[in-house]
Parts: sequence; structure tokens; C-alpha cells
Amino acid sequence: MASWEQQLRDELAGRDLAVASVPGKGRGLFAARSFFPGEVVISQEPYASTPNKISVGSNCDNCFASRNLRKCSVCRVAWYCGSACQREEWKLHQLECRAITALTEDRKKMLTPTIRLMVRLVLRRKLQDDKVIPSSGTDNYNLVDALESHISEVDKNQLVLYAQMANLVQLILPSFELDLKEITHTFSKFACNAHTICDPELRPLGTGLYPVLSIINHSCVPNAVLIFEGRTAYVRALQPISKNEEVSISYIETAATTMKRQDDLKHYYFTCTCPRCVKDSEEDTLLEGYRCNDQKCDGFVLPNADNSEVSSMYKTIEELERKLYHPFSITLLHTRETLLKIYMELQDWQTALMLLEYTEDALKSLTRAADILRITHGTKSEFMKELLGKLEEVRAEASFRLSAGDEQ
Repeated sequence: MASWEQQLRDELAGRDLAVASVPGKGRGLFAARSFFPGEVVISQEPYASTPNKISVGSNCDNCFASRNLRKCSVCRVAWYCGSACQREEWKLHQLECRAITALTEDRKKMLTPTIRLMVRLVLRRKLQDDKVIPSSGTDNYNLVDALESHISEVDKNQLVLYAQMANLVQLILPSFELDLKEITHTFSKFACNAHTICDPELRPLGTGLYPVLSIINHSCVPNAVLIFEGRTAYVRALQPISKNEEVSISYIETAATTMKRQDDLKHYYFTCTCPRCVKDSEEDTLLEGYRCNDQKCDGFVLPNADNSEVSSMYKTIEELERKLYHPFSITLLHTRETLLKIYMELQDWQTALMLLEYTEDALKSLTRAADILRITHGTKSEFMKELLGKLEEVRAEASFRLSAGDEQ
């Protein structure tokens, strides 16, 4: 066993986790102790990351915040929310900045987020090799090198594109002696290992490579969920995870038919054999009944979708949860957050309560939504603190009005 592999195992053991081979899946991450719902199983910073938009200033390059952004005055590509983030990224960005500044305007236009992600990965590897920045068992290039590329299964046209992209990286970093074949393989690794970094409301912000989290295998009935705070990735337990049980997340939207899920997973070059995929179920028929008729849409059609029917929409979500295999679907989570946000943005509480026609069932629905979001998102982020604080105001006002109605 290579020394870096032993170092990885030792560091994971310190987090009560272990890596083991899984037949038909390669490596997998296992719990070395029990984890309870909502507990953070593992968190990781990206080995390399980049916002979705370049030169626009949508997010800070370091923390992915979206406020008080200022661009680098030299390369005019990187954006930071303050001097602290700029200092934290400086060792990496000074190399990146020098390379980007040397580019012609035409070549700068070819700097896509994927190309920039590769450039930053190459630069970070060099900084670690030169011991300018530290490395560890869970933060080193060997972990990237060990990821599966599935290069033999990649379409020939896509393979040509990856090779062209590798050549562009060489043009951006002319002083580096790059192995273009290795860079081509790494682009293929991005396709099936990189994660889309989302905000708390699941809107995509950028892309990051988290090589330790890439060890975690997929299940359509996952026992954990991947959520981001800034660019920090957190894997939280959705249900009790027993000692020696494999940790699993879903790579795709689970509120989809078996055929759709299997089709989506082709992108990752495997066929899912989880209990949900191998058993016949009436679930697919149920899902199709709620699916939007627009073939380009992956969403649900919920009845009476307006502010005055939020509580009935929650009931529809709960019906789906009861009948589906798993309640923590990305679509259901996003719908639940959206409905809570609709309510929270109604500033006139009296009008809001009248519109919602609050009943004990409606309060139970809101409480259920909050309980699930506590598990998936935790309670420490600003998003959840604000959401839960406002929800307490709603619950208190609703309870007061209900008790006043009973007295009358």
C-alpha cells in the first residue's frame, strides 16, 4: 500500500470512517461508528474549484459569497469578497493571475470554467509539490490521480475535445511541462467526479473537485446527502447509519422513474443495483402522474400552485413522501424550500395567515418541512438561522390566532 493511501486511511480513521473495496463499485466509504440523522459524516474543501461565471463577478473565488465583490485589478478575472479571501487565495492566484495576464484577448475568451478548473488544479499540485502550501492525507494530488476516468468508455468525439482542451491548458501554462495525456484523462475525471457547488436553495454556483467525497458511492435510496455552505461540502446522515455500514449519496434526482434514473446514471458509467432499482414497484406510475408533461422539465406539477395554497402543496409533497421510497429527493427538498420562502416573503402576517387558512394540519406541514431541512442543511448556516427564526415567528402568530379562534 502506498504511503499516501495509508495516510488517507489514518486520517479517515480519525473521523470515524474507513475506505474499503465494494464488489462491482470499486472503493466505498464506510462508517466506523454509528451516525445519527443530521450529523455531519464528513466535510471537505475542494482540491480545486471555480465559479460558473468568469469575469462577471457572480461569486467570490475563495468562499463563493455573492456580496461586496471586487475583481483582481491585474487579470480582471478573479473576484473576491474582501481582503481576507484574497489573501487566502493569493499563493494560488498569483500564479494564475500571471498566466491569465499573459494571454491574448482571444485566448482569454477561451478560458471556460472547466479550463480554469484544470489550470487551478495544475497550479495547486505544483504549490503542494514545491511545499509552498501544505498537503495532507485528505488533501493531495494522489487522491485526484486515483479517481476513475472511464477514458476507455468515453465517446471518440468527446475524447478529441478533451485532448484539445489539454492543449489549451498547455498554452495557458507554457512554462509547465505538462503530460497532455494525463490532463486529457483528468478532464474525463471531471465529467464523472466533479461536483456542482450549490447554494442552500440548490442553485448552482460553480464546480469543485472533492476527491475524498468522490469515494462515496451512489444509491437511489441514500443514507446521506451532500450539501454545500459556500464551497465547503458537507455530507450529512439522512437516517441512522450503523457501524460498518457503507455511506451512500445520490448522484442524481431520486424522484424519477427507474428508467429515467438509470439513463441519468449512464453519465457515471455504471448501472445501479440498489433495492429500489431491482424491485418492481408501483412507484414509477405514481411519479409519472405528478411529472410535468414538458419533456424538457424534470419538475412536478403540484395542484393550485399559488401563494394561497401553500399548505395544500405541502400535503401533496407529504403524499409523495409517504408513497415514495425516500423522502429526501432533491426536487422535493427544493420544492419545500421554495414554498417556505414564498411564505416567509409575505410581509403582512395577518394577510398571510388569512391566505394560508392556517389549521393544525398546515402547522404540522411547516414543522415537518423545518425538521427535514434541519437534517439536510443543519442549523448553523445563515440561510437556516434566518429560515428557522422566521418560522418560529410564523408558528407563534398562527398558534395565537388559532387559540383566539377557539376562545371565540
